[in-house]
Amino acid sequence: MTINGRFRKGTAIWLISLTVLAVAFGVASPVRAQKEMPEVTIATAVSNFAFAALWVAERLKYFAEEGVRAKITVAGGGSPCQSAVVGRSVNFCASSSEGLILARLEGAPLIAIQAHNRNLTLSVTVRKAIVDKFNLTRKSPLKDRLNILTQLGTIGSTSPGAVSEQIFQFLVSKIGGDLGKLKFVYLGGTEVPAALMNNVIDAFALSPPSGEATEAAGKGYVLIPLGLGEVSELTDYPYEILMARPDYVEQNPKIAAAVARAISRGGALFNTNPDAAKAALRGHRFSDPKRLSDEVFDLAYSMTAKAMPRWGDMNVAGWQKVINFSKGAGIIKEPAKAPSAAEGVLWTNKYVGKAL
Repeated sequence: MTINGRFRKGTAIWLISLTVLAVAFGVASPVRAQKEMPEVTIATAVSNFAFAALWVAERLKYFAEEGVRAKITVAGGGSPCQSAVVGRSVNFCASSSEGLILARLEGAPLIAIQAHNRNLTLSVTVRKAIVDKFNLTRKSPLKDRLNILTQLGTIGSTSPGAVSEQIFQFLVSKIGGDLGKLKFVYLGGTEVPAALMNNVIDAFALSPPSGEATEAAGKGYVLIPLGLGEVSELTDYPYEILMARPDYVEQNPKIAAAVARAISRGGALFNTNPDAAKAALRGHRFSDPKRLSDEVFDLAYSMTAKAMPRWGDMNVAGWQKVINFSKGAGIIKEPAKAPSAAEGVLWTNKYVGKAL
């Protein structure tokens, strides 16, 4: 007892001494380090699979590993997400690149510092009865699948001018179709799939898992999954991006780099260890089995995984595609006023760093 008692007493004194030395030399305990991490707020436009890199980074605690505590919220749309950054109520907004162009045309101070897609991820979903009528599948020639878009009745979109509307205008113009014949109804993101399931609309385009859920129910069919990279103009394309105020990232370069790097690591995992990425995504609260069945999750994952970049850096060629899409979809109404695709105008790689 005496020996054990002395040992415990000596160990306690040694541990206390070590703690004192750690404090004296500025070595913080893990708990203290966690408390001293800077906190950042990140808003995403919505909660779909287009943001899979971010969800994986959150699930695997990459933000903490990079030295920040990230508070992540869903803004309920690209516009409120961007407005929150401009108004300084959040630090970062994850939303679509064509939305950034529109915001910049309207004078909003925003810049992209990271990209977490390399393809546009929308799944163009058509009512199953219409697809069957034309005897089409995802393996049918792309031209045949695009032609069906000119035969649609009412198309569902989230809101006027949203990418869910613009994509139909872009794809129909690509095959020389009459844009004047396109009819849209604006229902909001959650109501659009239900409208198709109830035969109110003929088609819609949203990122997974919205269209995939209608397919699993036998009501819809994902006819053109753009995330697979079949449309060259929308491939190698920085779709969902991390944006911030230029003055904020200039004043907080280490924080900007930490956030950009954490999300880039999440996207990279889909390329280096797909099984780990899939498991992390499945374990995230937005794709919990109580919310998504295995059938819907697996289908949505298959439509998204190829759109994940090896890293979150960007280039001039990709941003030129965003600008071209914005012209073709009518976001940029006067081509002479189109912004430059050069680095430093709409985007920068200053904070994203190099791939692992």
